[in-house]
Amino acid sequence: MQVLDTAIHASPGTVTVEFVGDGGEKIAVTMIVSDPLLGDAALIDRAREMMVQCAAFGLLAQGSQDDNPDSIRPGTERSSDTGQNLYTFEYREAGNLRRLDGVELPTLEAVHDEALRSAIDLLDDAAAEPRQDGWAVRVRGGDGKVVLSIDFDEARREKAAAAM
Repeated sequence: MQVLDTAIHASPGTVTVEFVGDGGEKIAVTMIVSDPLLGDAALIDRAREMMVQCAAFGLLAQGSQDDNPDSIRPGTERSSDTGQNLYTFEYREAGNLRRLDGVELPTLEAVHDEALRSAIDLLDDAAAEPRQDGWAVRVRGGDGKVVLSIDFDEARREKAAAAM
């Protein structure tokens, strides 16, 4: 689909960005937005990022229903023919763990940037971790070992710094 236009529809607490295609097709992304000062360009960028994640990485694996998100076991080891830049992102949300497997990123810096952006999004999410302490996003390499962890405090600091 070739996107010809975008439309933004706001309602209390949410924003829907519609991408309108050349044949009349529409893809709508509805987001919880706690920052009313986000401009149209930022909302469209955020919606695009969400679509890219969904399209590139397929369905999300179900998180742990355990009350302790730290209790999740690492994912199974991937075979070496799938590449060295595949990661599993783990997100803490409302006491559960959500996993996104098979994320391919070129560098550890790109992994850090995506993890930090995701952690900041968790701060804004109405259904986020009630305590919001400890780690928010962890990233595991292909061998299942944690290669990066972003905690809620770091996400708060980065969000505050970006607002200045």
